[in-house]
Amino acid sequence: MTAATAAAVPNRPLQWYLASTAFFLIPGGIQIVLFPWLVAVFLMESPVRVGLAQMAQQLPMVLLILWGGVIGDRVDQRRLLIGLQSALVIPPLVMAVLVRADLVVYQVLIVWALIGGTFAAFAQPARDALLNRVAGSDIQRVVMLAVGVQFGVQIVGFGIGSTAEWLGAAPVLVMQALIMLIAAVATTRIPKLPPPAPRARASVLKEVSEGLAIVWRSETIRPAVLQVAAVGVFFAGSYLVILPLMVRDIYGGSAGGIALVFAANMLGTCTMIVMLMRYGGLERPGRALILGSFVSIAILSLLALELPEWGFYLVVYLWGLCGGISMTMSRSIVQEASPESHRARVMSVYSLGMMGGMPIGSLALGFCVELLGARLAVLVPATGMLCVVILLIFRSRLWHVRRAGIAENLA
Repeated sequence: MTAATAAAVPNRPLQWYLASTAFFLIPGGIQIVLFPWLVAVFLMESPVRVGLAQMAQQLPMVLLILWGGVIGDRVDQRRLLIGLQSALVIPPLVMAVLVRADLVVYQVLIVWALIGGTFAAFAQPARDALLNRVAGSDIQRVVMLAVGVQFGVQIVGFGIGSTAEWLGAAPVLVMQALIMLIAAVATTRIPKLPPPAPRARASVLKEVSEGLAIVWRSETIRPAVLQVAAVGVFFAGSYLVILPLMVRDIYGGSAGGIALVFAANMLGTCTMIVMLMRYGGLERPGRALILGSFVSIAILSLLALELPEWGFYLVVYLWGLCGGISMTMSRSIVQEASPESHRARVMSVYSLGMMGGMPIGSLALGFCVELLGARLAVLVPATGMLCVVILLIFRSRLWHVRRAGIAENLA
């Protein structure tokens, strides 16, 4: 079969995987807007409490995602995702009832965040491992496509989440539950795949340590995970805490403004992913990761200036362009270099790098905004990220990582 013929043959498992991913992530986009709106605008909590609430969403990922990686390597990832997505229908329905009964307080939102984060800790590694099984041969291209779907459909979620301002939170929560149910149905349509090669099972702690050891030994995977961990601490914290507070405190926005700022960032990311896919990917993903980080730092620093509202959204869009490079290149490096037998565990370490940094960044930047104000606070993550990137240039081989021959002998 020629390459052109192979490209023309529809990859049905990948198609249903992408559909499942899209419907799974639209509720995530709703959550990204709805949750900070409920905390920062509906309840009018302080920057520190906004940071604490955002930290609560990510804390279960930090504590449980490595165990989620073990489960993802042990069981049928398709069946696991169907069960988790079905269970995720329930929390937003419960929240809708509480909203209608006027029982939403800060503590209720924290519990809701912890429950959602717990389910996500087991869903993310399984979804990452399943991607390689449906992708075919060109992993980097499929990773870019999957990340593009991820960010593109979240913009739809942002639009739905923004309607809470005039429609009310309860109907939006019901929509969130219904879309998650569609995601579960779409996952059932992924054809049953041949099981992975059988392997001997060890204790959970031993299997977790095996995944960590592979990441630490790999000169390819380790710096990519360290870079994404720094993104979690410095950039994701800015995204989740500083941007909504800028919308509220500087530009007088509400749910619509929060949705617009997140959508502007995501649109930038999607724009970059489309450009990368048309170009055919990058042969030196590590070099792109480093250069993109430098540009991202410079653009984020512009938010410290007194920008007009249109300038604020433009800078956030440009920042999203850089995010498109960071998210696709770091993930494709790790996906390609991970051995199949340990892929869910290795990807759980990758996710831990991002998600583990987010609670730290959210909490720290909440205090920074309290002390310095939202504008000056952006210089803190910009400076921190600059230090990490310089360290990676001089103390790792990330600059030299190539797309071809990226997999290592990890035995």
